[in-house]
Formats: sequence, C-alpha cells, structure tokens
Amino acid sequence: MLPSAARRVVSTDRTVRRTRPPATAAVLTTLPVVLLTALLTAFLTALPAMLPGTLPGVAARADGQGGPGAAGHRTAGGGGAEADGARAAGAAGTRAPKRAGAIVSLTFDDGDATHPAVARTLERHGMRGTFYVNTGTVGRERKLTRRGLAAIARAGHEIGGHTLTHLRLPELSAAEQRAQICDDRRKLVAWGYRPATLAYPFGSVDARAEAAARRCGYDAARDVGGLREFSCPACPAADTLPPRDRHAIRTASSVGPDTPLRRLKQQVFDAEKSGGVLPLVFHRVCEGCGDYSASPKLLEDFLGWLATRESHGTVVLPLGEAVGARYRPLPRGE
Repeated sequence: MLPSAARRVVSTDRTVRRTRPPATAAVLTTLPVVLLTALLTAFLTALPAMLPGTLPGVAARADGQGGPGAAGHRTAGGGGAEADGARAAGAAGTRAPKRAGAIVSLTFDDGDATHPAVARTLERHGMRGTFYVNTGTVGRERKLTRRGLAAIARAGHEIGGHTLTHLRLPELSAAEQRAQICDDRRKLVAWGYRPATLAYPFGSVDARAEAAARRCGYDAARDVGGLREFSCPACPAADTLPPRDRHAIRTASSVGPDTPLRRLKQQVFDAEKSGGVLPLVFHRVCEGCGDYSASPKLLEDFLGWLATRESHGTVVLPLGEAVGARYRPLPRGE
C-alpha cells in the first residue's frame, strides 16, 4: 500500500487526466470551423463569376491582370461601357455578350379603312401597333369610321395624331401648322383618346412644325426616313433610345407594293445588331391598291417571322411605349 503522500500525487494526476479533453473531441470541435472557413472562402472566390453584373475589374483582378488599363477599367479616350465590355471579352479570350435585340414599332398612317383588319392581324400574332389618324377625314370614303377607330383602341393599340387633313406642313404658315396639329389632337382628345405621339404627313417636317408639335402637347413625333436602306447604307439601322430627337424619330422609307419581305427582315437583323428602336411605316394594307399600299400576305408573312425574333431579344411595341412617350394635357390657348 502506497504512502499517503504518494496516494495524493496519484489522485491528483488522475483528476488532471479526467478533466483533459480527448484528442478526438478536440478534432471534432475544430472541424466544423475549418470546413465552414473553407466553404466561405470558396464561395467568395467564385462569387464574381456567378453574378451577371460583375463589378468592373473584378474578373481581371481574379486572373492576376488587374491594374490601370485592364478589363473593366476606363482609360483615357476609352469608349465607355461598351468599349469596356469589348476589352474585358478580349482579355478573357471569350466572345462579347450578345446585344439585347431591338424594339420594332409597327405604325400605320392615314386612318385607312383597311386598318381594323390590320389591327386584328397584329392581335393574332400577339402584337400591338400605332395607328395615326387624320381626324378631318374620319368617316369619308376608304377611311376609318369612328366605330372602327374605337375598336382598334379597345384592342390595346396606340392612337396617334396625323394632322387634320394630311397637308405638307413646311408649305403652311406657322398658324396653319398649329391649326393642323393642335386641332387634330384636340378632336382626338374629345373623342376619348390620349394621343402622345404624332406622325408628320409625308414625313415632311421643318423646325416650325417640330415646334408646333411640342406646343400642341405631343411628347414625341415620327418622321419618315433617316434609317439604313439601299439608298443610305451608312445610315444607322435604328434610332437610339432615347431617340436623338424625340420630335423627329427616324424610320426607313415607307413599305410599298414593291417592298420585298427580305428587306423588312434585313432591317430587323441590322437593328438587332445595333439595338434601339426600328419604326416601320405602313399605309393601306390591300392587294394592288396604290403606291402606298402593302399586300396582306406581306404583312402576314412578316409578322409570322417577326414573332420568332423574340428569342433574339427583339420585341414589338407601339411607338409611344417604345420611346416612353407620356400623354400631356392640351395646352391652353392652342
């Protein structure tokens, strides 16, 4: 039997051993912390690649290519966000991201008697257009009736102004221009519509007519011409968003009886590459019924094809919606 002093030493040693945690317990205690730290580090490292809108320069720095002039950083004389994106794609050895497509606006001028059928054709394809009306000719032969106009509006199409009687505005005095534009808009409002955009007759406009459109409360106005076609290969494919001039929105030339389907398709292809808004101008839609007419088959074939471009980011919107035009009350005294 051990002496009492020795027994006290052994007892103390056993107590120490009982209170010291086993080695396996220490490992189990620290393992979750280590795993959590590793997972958090991996997540933060991969986060920039997972986000669609990676902050400028993050990808470049992660690849060890950071610093002034690297991808995502503006340099003197740089081309803004678009140039930054191109440089980032080149630095990473990948293609630049696809553009968002275009907005196509289908516009129909002159308040023609064929337009209710046109509106129904658009509706079958899930599309809405803009119909520009001369209120002074509504109800006349081969023109829209009040009932036909109301049916178009009820279906969700935009109704815009086109002056009272479709005269060439630059040939009129300033007072006559205001009467043609303002009185036409006043009548549309009296009929229960909220016209926010105007189309100049014949696409004929001068500075005085633009000023009259503004004074009469129009938030935007459409010209004819100025976009790319065979006669102007250097012209832009689409107008910018917002438009360069809200009261002279550019288009290609009017669709006529000799317009081939391939021309309309090419205009959309070009607009998809540049982005922006592409207004297309139609008048009558009937077979062989004048210089400013388009065949129903051309319109049907084009709309069927245009619907397939949604997968490329292209959408069809009324012109007022496309450019963000807002209805403004009639100014007093106009």
